[in-house]
This record gives sequence, structure tokens and C-alpha cells, in this order.
Amino acid sequence: EVLDGTDVLDIGSPRHREVLAALVVETGRVVSTEALLERVWGDGARGATPANLHAVISRLRGRLREVPGVEISTVSPGYRLDAPDAVDAELFQRWYAQARALHSDGTLEAAREAIIRALDVWRGEAYAGVNCHFAEVEAARLEGLRLGAIELAAEIDLETGRTERVLEQLPPIVAAHPLRESLRGRLMLALFRAGRQAEALEQFAQARELLAEDLGLDPGPELQALHQRILEQDADLLVPIRGVTAGARQGHSRATTTAEGHPVWSSEIAVPPTAILGRDRDIEYLTQLLIESTARLLTVTGVGGVGKTRLAHAVAEAARGRFRDGVSVVSLASLADAATVLPAIGRAVGLALVEGPDPGAAVIEHLRGRELLVVLDNAEHLLEAAPAISRLVASCPTLTLLITSRTPLRIRGELQYPLAPLDLPDPEEVDPDALGSTAAVALFVDRARSVAPGFVLDDGNAPAVGALCRRLAGIPLAIELAAARVGLLAPAAILGRLDQLSDSGGARDLPPRQRTMRAAIGWSYDLLEEDERRLFRALACFADGFTLEAAESVTGAERTLELLGALVEHSLVVPETDHAQTPRFRLLEPVQQYAAGLLVGDEELRLRTAHLRYYLDLAESLEPSYRGPGTAQALEMTRREHPNMVAAIEWGSRARQPGPAGERLEDLAGRLAWAIWLFWWMRGHLLEGRRLSAALLERDLSDEVRVRVIALHSAMAFAQGDLEASALWEQGADLALATGDQLGYAHNLAGVGLVCLVQEDLSGAESVFVRTVEVCERAGLRDTWLWTLAHVWLATARLLAGRLSEVGPLLDRALAAARARQDPLAIYISLYTSTQLALAEQDLVRARSELEEGIRLSLETGDLANLAYFLDTLGVVEAADGRPRRTAVLHGASTVLRETVGSNIYGYYKPDEAVLAQTLQTARAGLGADFDRAVGEGRALSLEAVAATVLPTG
Repeated sequence: EVLDGTDVLDIGSPRHREVLAALVVETGRVVSTEALLERVWGDGARGATPANLHAVISRLRGRLREVPGVEISTVSPGYRLDAPDAVDAELFQRWYAQARALHSDGTLEAAREAIIRALDVWRGEAYAGVNCHFAEVEAARLEGLRLGAIELAAEIDLETGRTERVLEQLPPIVAAHPLRESLRGRLMLALFRAGRQAEALEQFAQARELLAEDLGLDPGPELQALHQRILEQDADLLVPIRGVTAGARQGHSRATTTAEGHPVWSSEIAVPPTAILGRDRDIEYLTQLLIESTARLLTVTGVGGVGKTRLAHAVAEAARGRFRDGVSVVSLASLADAATVLPAIGRAVGLALVEGPDPGAAVIEHLRGRELLVVLDNAEHLLEAAPAISRLVASCPTLTLLITSRTPLRIRGELQYPLAPLDLPDPEEVDPDALGSTAAVALFVDRARSVAPGFVLDDGNAPAVGALCRRLAGIPLAIELAAARVGLLAPAAILGRLDQLSDSGGARDLPPRQRTMRAAIGWSYDLLEEDERRLFRALACFADGFTLEAAESVTGAERTLELLGALVEHSLVVPETDHAQTPRFRLLEPVQQYAAGLLVGDEELRLRTAHLRYYLDLAESLEPSYRGPGTAQALEMTRREHPNMVAAIEWGSRARQPGPAGERLEDLAGRLAWAIWLFWWMRGHLLEGRRLSAALLERDLSDEVRVRVIALHSAMAFAQGDLEASALWEQGADLALATGDQLGYAHNLAGVGLVCLVQEDLSGAESVFVRTVEVCERAGLRDTWLWTLAHVWLATARLLAGRLSEVGPLLDRALAAARARQDPLAIYISLYTSTQLALAEQDLVRARSELEEGIRLSLETGDLANLAYFLDTLGVVEAADGRPRRTAVLHGASTVLRETVGSNIYGYYKPDEAVLAQTLQTARAGLGADFDRAVGEGRALSLEAVAATVLPTG
């Protein structure tokens, strides 16, 4: 509304109200013509012309002429609303900030006066009836601030003894926001101080019931603590002092560690090598929106190249420390399957293995109660994950998601923030200083100086630079591509070549800004030398970056380093700054898509086959290290190249023709999958491995490859606890036996034995494992990895059967072979069963020694699933040695690891559950209340602290 005194002015049509609202949001700041058109009309919408906008502005000026001090000014490159002390939202925020500052200083009466003035400004829902994304986002931000102000007002009233005012003001607010524990805590305290203890306890009961029904959660620890103090009629609660209410306002008081010992995550926040120009307002606004508002799912949308990724990383960096449990950034660009989105989130926040039958449940369980910002970058190709993301947000009330995508997810609670291109100069503007003050031209000049340090915006080139930025629609990536040519061409020549390309047709069915982006990339591509073009097309094969060695091998190009340097200079290839030891490069997503569109026919077949062969050779060279020296290094290298390996497997599994030399591409893909299956096992990429192997099994694989793909597919299913799917091992064993494939037969046969072991068919398991050992020895595989594990599994079956005297010799042979190979995985698998034998024989000294070795190896390889089992068993040893508190600490640490690990990877481990339960029961009885405190200490231990606590020094 616009008020002239007490009269409400007629603003005009809904479009007039929308334009005015877009100016009000940015009161005192210039809003470009481009931004206004996009925010109100939408990108490329009918009627979105500067002439129509100017007509609306003229009408608004006429209506506002009678309002003193309010004026819409024309300021290049758009318009500015000047309305000092006349916008209610600005007044509210000013008084709210003043109240917070006074409250922090302890000036309570002045703070109370300021917060009352702030809240008195509110007369209803902000931006009601303005149906535009920008208004929806701004309304959510203001509503979050309003709730914060209400909480502050209640806090001040409680601190100054005004209990009745709190009881008058809060009940309807709590009813409107029933899950906001901080509000309910203040109401509970006010009721208790008013002598209404039963009603205060009823408020807690309502909160507990609502949280359980809607989210499956208990109230938070602060509200529970307040509830307990009210039950105990704690007299200190009756004194109006500071710091007794429950639930600090989210976003105002954030620690770097948590009371429950949850780790603070801050992963993969990329600090760009160049400044982010023209986005200060977006960064500040989005950061405040995420921290202050009630919104917990915000999607930044925009055309490719507009800067969504860089903005999201900048916001994540700005928000670091404002979320109690940290910030985590998850890049989705390399994912191909929507089912892998939640596992990717899980891994980013510390769930090492999160790919059981219901990975969503594991991620939700891990994130419930954590106050965390997760950035999901590049989600537009995984929109089928929207329901899973919606479930995650609904189930985790203190989780906030910031998503970048070319299109919104369209799920409940999602706020969309369309990221506009950079502000553009007025078409008539020729003054270098005025042009240089616009974000688009400033970016061009900044990037031009990186390739031509002497570049200066002057009277001679400024008009061409301005026209070029307008021609490129203010898209940062397009402007950077153009600026990269300043070392060779004057801006006017760049503009001429870009116009020629854009006028030549070929992409007119695309939306305007996508045409602009493709035109910019296409123009840069056309200016390359032919050798550079060939390399550029070839680089489309790579996923999520590549090394120089990989580029040389796959492309076969001479002078690869020189050509790659040229592509970097032209901003078509970006060097990665966080791989100092092994330099890596990447194509930004829009550039990658453009390059992929050029790679067709025989050239694509040749290059993608070379890409598949390169990563097959790499994977097969790394595979022995998973079972011997250098395991940690091999796992890390595979992790780095995993997106390329997945892309190679996917392409090979889809190929419908042989490779250039007649290769069966599906067989090459199957071999690659087999080479990295143990990486999938140890690093928890179970869904990925199962999805890819399932696709391969649909192809006409050779018998040898099919046998191995069956084995790995079944292993993934077994690790997820899906025994029905893992029964495919029997088919693999039959096929291997029929074709004389001894190695394939041994792997699938061992899998059949594992199913028997898990199903407690001990005689069946023993029979199968005996046969597995025999097959390995006939095939010349004595003392190898599978031979070793078959001995361990056979020992497990006999241990469970009570034949203790037969277990030791089997484990001795297994450990000797594993140690000779320096195979950490086989060593700690052997050690685990050996510790169970030591406990059965009551040899605590040997058990402790073996457990410490197993824990050290588990930490070295990052195998958290295995580590949890070892800590539990060490707890049994500590209890037997008379240290029940250590048992409780280890139980807390192992519990966190089990929450972190989302799948029962080591289903063949068979600890004595009765002994574990009795150990904990005895420790609890002996420690009393200290048991829970010790468990909490264990839960708070980092992996480094676990090592320091458990392993002997020196």
C-alpha cells in the first residue's frame, strides 16, 4: 500500500503494484531495467520490453507525485526508489537491529521500547497479493525477522518481569508456529512464573506430541532441560534473570562444536581465484535469508553461466559459523542417477556408508537435530530427486538447503530466487566512468586485464565494451569468454565477430539467454586453431575434471600441454586450484555441454573408447593396491577419478556398436566396474555400483565378464543387507562352473557361503567355504585375497558352531597370508574373528593387542563400518579388565559411527550380542548417572580423538 497521510492511494493495475514492489525491495538502490523486467515479467516473457516498463514507471510517478519525499528516479542502468523513512520494512529492520544491540548491552528498557516500535509497524502479511518470486522470497525473509523480533520482545519482557504481557502476546504465535521450540520455551517459562505449572507442562506435552507425529523427533535438549526444571519447581526459574529460556533463536548464537559431539562440516567451499563482481547484494541478501527467515529450502535458478555456482559457494562461505553444525557443499554435476543424491549428501556430512536399502532414512537419521546448511549445486538434471529432498527437509527441522538449478524443484516449501544477469549499461551511455560503474562492464574490464594488464576502458573502446556486454545479456561466463580475447582483438572486433556468429542462425529455438550463452561459447570456439578445436571437443569425454596425463592419453593430441594452455587462456578450460601435486583441469558445465554437442559420430566413438580404455587401465593398475601396500593412496586416487570411471562405465554400457578396433565396449565397461568394486564396497558407493552393474547385466556380456559383474552386483546387494538380491551369486557360480572360470567361480561361490553364514546355516556355510578354498588352490590362488577371506569365513562358521580348537589354525593361515601381502583389509577382517576367538578363550591380552591393530588399520583406510565393530569389542575387553567407564565411552563412539555408516557392510561379522548387551548393562549398573555422561563423551570424539583414546602412544 501507499499511504498519503491516512488515505490509501490507488496504485493502478497488479502490474503497477508488482513493479513498485520490486523497487521497494531495493529501496535506495538502483534496479536495472533488465532486472525489473525479469523479476516482474519473467525472462523472455511476452510484453517484457523496456517500453512497457517505462510506461508503468511513468504511471507510478504520476500516482506518487502527491506523496512527500517519495520519488522514482531514473539512474543508469535503471530506476531507484527514494523513500527515506517511508518504507515500513526498512523502519522495522532498523528498530529491530537497534533493539538487539541495546539488549546485548543490557539496556533493557530502551531495548523494549525499540522492539515494540519495530513490531508495531506490522499490519499484516508482507507483500500480500504480489505474485512474483522476488516478493515471496522477501516476505519469507521479513517473516523470519518478525518471529525473531517477537522472541526478543518476549525475552525482554521475561527479563524485566512483565510475565502477563508474554502470556497475552505469545499463545497465538505459538499456535501459528507450533514446532518452533524457542517460542514455546518462553511461553512455558511465563506460565510457570504465573503459577500455572500444569499448563507449562502441558505445553511441553503438546510439543512432544506434535514433533513425534510430524517429524518422528523428541523435543530438543534445551526444551527438555527447561521441562525438567519446571517439574522440579526450580526456584531459580522464578527470578527474572537472563539466560533461562529454552531454544536460542536459530542464527543468532552458533557454536563451532555441538553439545552432542556432532562434527562441524565445512566441505568443498571453493574460493574462486578471481573476484565475484556485481554480486555483493545477492550474497548479503541470500545469507541473511538463510539465517533469519523461516525458509529452509531455497533454490537459486538461472540460465547456465549466470554464476549460480560461484554465488552459492560465496554464500556458503559467508554463512560459515552461523550454522551450529557447519556448512557442506555437494556438487551434483557428476551424478547421473537421482537415487544417488541423498547418498551424496550423506557422504558430504560424514556418512561414510549410506547406501543401504533406504539411504534416505539413514541420511535423515544422521541429520535430525543438526543445525546445518547444505548446498546442492547443479541439480537441474536430477529433478527426479525432488521427492527425496522434500522428505529430507520435512524430517529434519533444523536443516537448511540451498540449491542451484536451472529450474526449480517444485516441491512444498521451496523458495525460488531467480539469479538475474549482471546489471547492464544504458544503450545510450558512452562515458567510460559511467559504463565502468555497471557490474557487467566492470567484470569485462577485470577479466580483460588478466590477459592484457594494460587494458584501460577509454573513450575509444567504452561504447564497444558496453554494447558487447549488452549483446551478451550480462551473463558472467559469456562476458569472461569474450574478455579472454582482448589480448588478440579490440573490443569492437570481438563485438563484430560475435554479431556475425549470432546472426548466422542454428540455435534460434533456444531461449534468448541460452542463445546468448551458446553464441559466446561458439564464437570462442570458432576463433580457435583447428588443433585447439579438436582438443576442446575431446575434453567433452571427461567428467568432473581431468589430469594432463589423461588428456594426453585420451586425445592423443600432440602439444597437449600447449593446446590446453591456449584453452585456459580463452577461459574455455579452468585449472583447478586445489590439486597442487597433480594439476587438474575442468570445463565449466555450459562449456561441457556445448563441447559434448560437437562430439559426434566416429570422432565420439574413437575418443570415448579411448577414455574408457584409459580409465580401465588406471583402475586395473590400482586394483591390486586395494589388497596390498598403498591401499589408502589407491582409494584416494580412485575417489578423485571416480566420476570419470562412472562416466566411462555408463557410456560403455549404453554403446550399441563395437569400438574402433572391434572392442566389445560393454565388456570393457564390465571389466572397469569389476576393477573398482572393492572401492565401492569400502567407500560406500553401493547404490552406484548396484545401478551400474544392473545396467551391464542387461547387455550381452561375454561369459567371463558376466560372471564378475554378477559377483559385484551381488556384493553391493549383500552390503546393503539385501540377501534376496545377493542370491544371484548362485547363478554366477553356475555360469562360471559351466565355462571353466575358476576365479569367477570362487568369487560367486564364496558369496553363496556368506548368505548361508548370515542366515545362520553354519553347516551350509562351512561346506561352501571349504569348497571355495579348494577352488582357489586348484586355480593357483593360494595365499591370495579370496583364499585368505575364505579361511576367515570358515573360521567364523566353526567359531559359531563352538568348535574353538579348529578356529585358530585357520586364522593363523589367513593372517600369515594377509601380512605377507601387506593387505590391511584382509588383516583386519582376520583380526576381528581372531578377537572373537580370544574372548571365547578369555585371552584378554591377545584380544586387546589384536583390537588395537585392527583399529589402527581401520583408521588408516577410513573404514568406519569396521571401526565400529572393533570399538564395541574393545569395550567388552575394557569391562572385563574392570574399566566400565571406558566401555561406556567406546559405546558412545561406536554408536556415532553406526549412525554415520548407513549400511550393514560387514554382515558376516558375528559378535556375541548377548555378551555385548550384558557388558553394557553391567557398566550402566556400576556407573549410574555417570554412564550417560561417559557415552556422551564417546559420541563427541573425533576420529583423531578415538585414535588418541584407544591406541597406545609411542
